[in-house]
Amino acid sequence: MAEPEKNWRFGNCELDTARRELRVRGQSRNIEPKAFDLLVYLLEQRDRVVGHDELLDTLWPGVIVTEAALSRTIMKARKAVADETNRQEVIKTVPKRGYRFVARLLNAQTAANSDQAAEPADLSPVNFVQSDGLHIAWRYLGEGSPAMLFVPGFVSHLDMRYRIAPLSRFDERLATTRRLISFDKRGMGLSERVGYPPTIQNTVTDMLAVLDAADVEKAILFGVSEGGPATALFAAEHPERTAAVIMYGAFAKGVRSKDYPWARSRRLYDAWLNEFIGAWGEPASLEFFAPNIALNPQVRDEWSRYLRSSATPASVRSILEALRDIDVRPVLPNIQAPTLVLHRRGDLISKARAGEDIAARIPGARFKLLEGDDHWWFVGDSRSILNEIENFLNTLPAAH
Repeated sequence: MAEPEKNWRFGNCELDTARRELRVRGQSRNIEPKAFDLLVYLLEQRDRVVGHDELLDTLWPGVIVTEAALSRTIMKARKAVADETNRQEVIKTVPKRGYRFVARLLNAQTAANSDQAAEPADLSPVNFVQSDGLHIAWRYLGEGSPAMLFVPGFVSHLDMRYRIAPLSRFDERLATTRRLISFDKRGMGLSERVGYPPTIQNTVTDMLAVLDAADVEKAILFGVSEGGPATALFAAEHPERTAAVIMYGAFAKGVRSKDYPWARSRRLYDAWLNEFIGAWGEPASLEFFAPNIALNPQVRDEWSRYLRSSATPASVRSILEALRDIDVRPVLPNIQAPTLVLHRRGDLISKARAGEDIAARIPGARFKLLEGDDHWWFVGDSRSILNEIENFLNTLPAAH
């Protein structure tokens, strides 16, 4: 659970995860293993409230324990770091929700490193493959079969992707038993720029080129947000290359209509797009993508740099205008592969009903509504998303 060779400093305390040691004023302090693990986990998830059930599953995986066991562990952790119950300056109880680490980290460099990851050791170099005469960037993490092809949303950057600690950790978990392949769509990130609005059909063509270059005959497709429609189109048109389909925060249609009331109207979409492009170079629309961390100065700076590195204002406008006009509902009944559709209840970018609608149109698809309101899958309770994905994949026949 603990990240290796990391020291966390707060108040008079230092938590050494490599040695599994708590030091108070420089002196080693006795602490039970579960209490130590609790402190580390709350530290790693310090940007949010961690629920009781999540802590029980994390600290006692596969074991049924009572809430009393968690309460005792919280008490022991507080005692070890001299956190008074009535003041709660380290571990704060959030009534009816859970607990959150609230102490200020004293080591600025350590705090920065927690959100700026080094690239995973087994991450491949960036490769390029030609698709329609354009160079498409791709790389992979991990080994194992069947491979998973990650289909990004409207913006991506294969170099910067693995410098974002929570995103890198999410990918490493996905790649534990399989090869995880990622790519930048044409006009985006490290892929070649184009002078026209890239369509989702173009993305399907790029996906085929990447799978061919990676020597993958059949892949699990994992499409997030705006990557969902392209994922659906690929699965419908190329069942022979699709082992399974997973979509998160996705939608089938770009704007509202009488038979699709859970999207923005065209007028509101265009107004949002103008505002979004007008704020390019700043943390544009961060309060919609990740409301629970939108006020974090470091996150705001990283999102600004990620946008600037991934695309120009003109290119991203053309991409989002093309996405505005899509409607993949007609192809959804043609998807033959096992499908899992995930959505967060309070998603502000793509309403949960959009995900539910996708699942209802795909034969045999499973829909799972998760708690939370962050559109980004790698923040908030990302562990629930990973668990749902692994549980789904574990139910697939061996042939998949």
